[in-house]
Amino acid sequence: MSIMNLDCKKYNITDNSKEVDKNTIFFAVKGTSKDGHDFIDEAIEKGAPYVVAEHTDKDYKNIVLVEDSKKAFGECVKKHFDNPDESLKVIGVTGTNGKTSTTHIIHAILSQKYKGAIIGTMYYKLGDEIIEAPNTTPGVKTWFNLLSKAKEKGLDFVSAEVSSHALDQLRVYPTKFFATIFTNLTQDHLDYHKTMENYFNAKRRLFKDYQYDVCVINIDDEYGKRLYEEFKDKAITYGYSKDAHLQIEYFNQEDKLLSFYYKNKRYTLKTNLMGAFQAYNMSASILLSLYMDFDIEDIQNGLLSLSSIPGRFETIDINGVKVVIDYAHTPDALEKLLKTARAITKSRLICVFGAGGNRDKTKRPKMGKIASELSDISIITSDNPRFEEPMDIIKDILKGIDSSKGPMIEEDRRKAIALALDIAKEGDVVVIAGKGHEDYQEIKGVKYHFSDKEEVLKYKINT
Repeated sequence: MSIMNLDCKKYNITDNSKEVDKNTIFFAVKGTSKDGHDFIDEAIEKGAPYVVAEHTDKDYKNIVLVEDSKKAFGECVKKHFDNPDESLKVIGVTGTNGKTSTTHIIHAILSQKYKGAIIGTMYYKLGDEIIEAPNTTPGVKTWFNLLSKAKEKGLDFVSAEVSSHALDQLRVYPTKFFATIFTNLTQDHLDYHKTMENYFNAKRRLFKDYQYDVCVINIDDEYGKRLYEEFKDKAITYGYSKDAHLQIEYFNQEDKLLSFYYKNKRYTLKTNLMGAFQAYNMSASILLSLYMDFDIEDIQNGLLSLSSIPGRFETIDINGVKVVIDYAHTPDALEKLLKTARAITKSRLICVFGAGGNRDKTKRPKMGKIASELSDISIITSDNPRFEEPMDIIKDILKGIDSSKGPMIEEDRRKAIALALDIAKEGDVVVIAGKGHEDYQEIKGVKYHFSDKEEVLKYKINT
């Protein structure tokens, strides 16, 4: 039998042999740690009506051989859920930093005319329904199930974060996108991708391997320029560059005004968002909206409807001290965060940060160097240590810091936050970086409830 003849609507489908029964097609997919081809016998014994695989050493009658079982799985999943992507405007946002902010800004603007969903790091939001997000971009079955639910709810668009892992693992294949967006590319996830070129090529897949009407690209980014040169037939660009289709003139942080040029006309819009980096995220969202024929009034109303984005330069005032909570956990993001915080600092800048365990170790000393050079006081602490010892991670961070800078070390994150707030004086800014919206710490395989924001608010109540 050919894969084209499989009835993907009639049967259940899975790539997990444990879920197989007499009404479930099993796809033997090679994953990062296990190969589904090793479980073909188990699936057959459980009564799978068909098994889709790339190869087999046994002569089973119900085996369907394909060149790429992972792609075949995605194609069958899409059919199973009745091609929901083709009834929605699916907007995929990829890049190292800015994905969450950009998807939220897009959602805020497009909601002035349409009803939409958000799929991303913080949650999966389908209209008024919020679903916990275990991954930035879910697996392909969950992905198409979410799109199907969005369609059933009568939603018009989906603003989604698409991670490099998801693109590499074909978690959104073969979605038909309305628009794809590239924010930037800086060092992250090298524990997985190994090299920046591999990392870039994973992101590039969103523009190379998928259907879309338009791609929106940050032309100030060196990798963005490469994408533009390759896909310029469908590309529109944004940035401070004079070659950008939407050219940013300035972002006034104090008055929260974004000024830009589009088609030789100058616009200035007001926002509630803080952070110089948001100029890029807003510009990507505005450019897409203009491409969709939104008028400036709707765009302005959309921007003002978004008061803040949880864990993205989120501020809390305590007795004249401004506390900034942010998700920055890469060298580039931390640098931009601290430079933005410095611009609103009247006195000292205090930075509390750590680094995640079992992830790219090479970025740890770089983050240490950045924090020590851009802040007056740096306090190194634990982030999500996972299966590493927190002090081992801290020692890696210290390798990038000049010992004369004298960083403070407090392994316990709760105590580190309290320490920063204790030493802060009126006019200081305290930046707590790395976890942002997250409400847990992952230690030895267990997630313990912990929220930077909650710790700050508890401190505020008790002072």
